[in-house]
Amino acid sequence: MKTIDAQTYWQTKGVAYFRELSSFGALADSVIHELLLNGRVIQLDDGEMLYSAGEPAQSFFIILSGIINNYMPRESGGRVLARRHEPGDDMSFIPMIALCDRPSIAIAEGETVVVEISADQFLMLHQQEPDAFGLMLINLVRGTARAFLVLAKMMAEFDVEQYQAFDQGKASNAVKAPEKPPADDPYV
Repeated sequence: MKTIDAQTYWQTKGVAYFRELSSFGALADSVIHELLLNGRVIQLDDGEMLYSAGEPAQSFFIILSGIINNYMPRESGGRVLARRHEPGDDMSFIPMIALCDRPSIAIAEGETVVVEISADQFLMLHQQEPDAFGLMLINLVRGTARAFLVLAKMMAEFDVEQYQAFDQGKASNAVKAPEKPPADDPYV
């Protein structure tokens, strides 16, 4: 993991590239440029960890190129893939806003470049460019809302699968009741 020159990266990719990234949607080119220059542009190699669970979330990241996989640690050990982040996606915005630690582990899949935006930089954007801040906040919340909808759909499908498995297990373990209660049943 290494910090790379933001200006060089900006010039290499070109303005049009950054306009297409969802977190930067509708932002002025000058605002996107400043976010990169005032942020920290980080290049990761395949398998490198950007952050781990339990670290303070005093910043968030936007994927500029490549892929970051987020893994949630399990209480029993190990981890499970929670989300695959692609260019334009934000990561760790919710924990930063919630003032809590990062709940997941972020690992690069292939060569990946991200920009880190600190809470202080985000506050400065709010103070100096309130309209741009509002647009960016809408973009970030839109991304979060989409992720929540995917999660809700997955949970609903999982719930149906769990119910069906439970229902099938219940049916196979059930003892068939007699059609007619026994004559000696005191409750008849």
